Amino acid sequence: MKSIIKLSLFVLSMQIGAQGIDKSLYAFDFKMDSLTILQRAKLFDKLGYSGTTFIVKNDKQIKKLQEYLDTETFSSGKLSIPVVYFPFNFSNDLENENKLWRKTLNVLPEGTDLWVIILKEDATEKKTLELLKDMTTEAQKLNKNIVIYPHDNCFIESAEEAIPYIEKLNEPNLFLTLHLCHELRAGNGSRLLDVAIKASPYLKFASVSGANMTMFENEEQGWADAIKPLDEGDYDVSEFISVLQKIKFKGKTILHTFGIEDAPKDHLSRSIEKWNDLVDSTFKNQNNNLNNILDNPENACWDEVSRSWFISNLGGGKVTIEKDGYGWITRLDEKGKVISNRWIEDLDAPTGMASYKNLLYVADRGVLVEIDITEGKIIRKINLPNSEFANDVAATPSGDIYVSDTFTNSIYKLPKNKDIEIFVKNDTLEYPNGLWVDGNHLVVATWGPMTNRATFETSRKGTLMRIDLETKEIKPVGKGLPIANFDGVVKYNKSYYATDWTGGRLLKISEHGDVEEVVSGFSQFADLGINIKNGIVMIPEMSKNRFILIYLKSLLTQ
Repeated sequence: MKSIIKLSLFVLSMQIGAQGIDKSLYAFDFKMDSLTILQRAKLFDKLGYSGTTFIVKNDKQIKKLQEYLDTETFSSGKLSIPVVYFPFNFSNDLENENKLWRKTLNVLPEGTDLWVIILKEDATEKKTLELLKDMTTEAQKLNKNIVIYPHDNCFIESAEEAIPYIEKLNEPNLFLTLHLCHELRAGNGSRLLDVAIKASPYLKFASVSGANMTMFENEEQGWADAIKPLDEGDYDVSEFISVLQKIKFKGKTILHTFGIEDAPKDHLSRSIEKWNDLVDSTFKNQNNNLNNILDNPENACWDEVSRSWFISNLGGGKVTIEKDGYGWITRLDEKGKVISNRWIEDLDAPTGMASYKNLLYVADRGVLVEIDITEGKIIRKINLPNSEFANDVAATPSGDIYVSDTFTNSIYKLPKNKDIEIFVKNDTLEYPNGLWVDGNHLVVATWGPMTNRATFETSRKGTLMRIDLETKEIKPVGKGLPIANFDGVVKYNKSYYATDWTGGRLLKISEHGDVEEVVSGFSQFADLGINIKNGIVMIPEMSKNRFILIYLKSLLTQ
């Protein structure tokens, strides 16, 4: 069988000069008191930093801000102060605290935002919401932004904790920062991508630092575990920068330096050199390596008109059907070489696809997405009423589109030039997954009766069924015996080929229900596509972010 299987792992050419995220780097100015403000400004400029940040809460700190702004490098615009931070303490005199932040907000130059750290003492959700509301209202009058600064051992400790405040207030000038050190302290080191995807609509800043894998309590270790020069620590900082690359972070990144005792010139020079290397290498790796281009690939679809393969990606580094806006479609040429890494973006968790003429139809969360293939643009998103898990799509030669909804045991129909409708809703379908139009029938590959939606466990395996497109009569293929937790199904010559997701197998099933194993030993074999003219099947292997090409013509001649 090895002669008919091809693992396709292509290397792409990176665009010259491309780097992904903004390569400019700013730095906190901690432990720089041995230098004058002028000397600090010159040092930042000489080392290649784009500016700095620091606390601004009292008159002394406001004076420091003005001294920075008066230096030649800052006054000329060569360097800037994108944001300053203000720690708000509800246990202090509130009238004075409010006067201080208002004063700070008013002295900030154009283009400088106000970071807010909410200290833990006497803070409540209600008080915090009221404070942020007052701040954003005042800031809007000044055309400025308020940015939540999650901080360990404070009232809001992580980005996820900040999101509900932003969503409740829904203010256009309220944003968020993703701090590596504080996310590590919050225990989010292994799930940074998940956190970043949720935070991405609100992210304006990120902070980075070297760090160790093991975090300690603040009072035990200070910050030497979570904040180091970028070239120190056993935590792989490229993981964090890769996350910023993946979510296409458009904000500014700031080097955290709190507690670093090395001479500023020494550690700042080492960190920016490391930063430049990391930005370039993570972008190159993400865009030149198929394992990073694909992210939980769910379906492969061949379009004969454009001579292209399309692969849907759930995104997020895990099997997910969340409405997170982090899903996309990758486009490949006839031989499987990537044409466009993220040909269509801003989907939630796209699964099955089918094409008709110049249109590609994609099942997404609660919608059927219609895409113009030539333009590479979404035309519309068609609502699927009461859909819970839209899964696969099939098209008839006349242009009718069918969509399976696994959790509701339903199949929708979009008749050509008409509105969406429920075609069949019947528990007999046993959690329908893959679809294939076979003459006057719709072939359904079922997952099997599900006992746990979180784990997709079933009481028995799924099977193949046929639905008469006219009468809607449902009959099994063969005896309807349990076979596998099916994902996708296609037909080639007189046999069906279906993927066993949990078993990592491709199965050949005759029209009478006889089952033969074609290949096995894979993991999470997802929804396959087929180039019928050439007899080539493409199967995404979801867990390994790659696809398998199987040449059925060669198989049949052996």
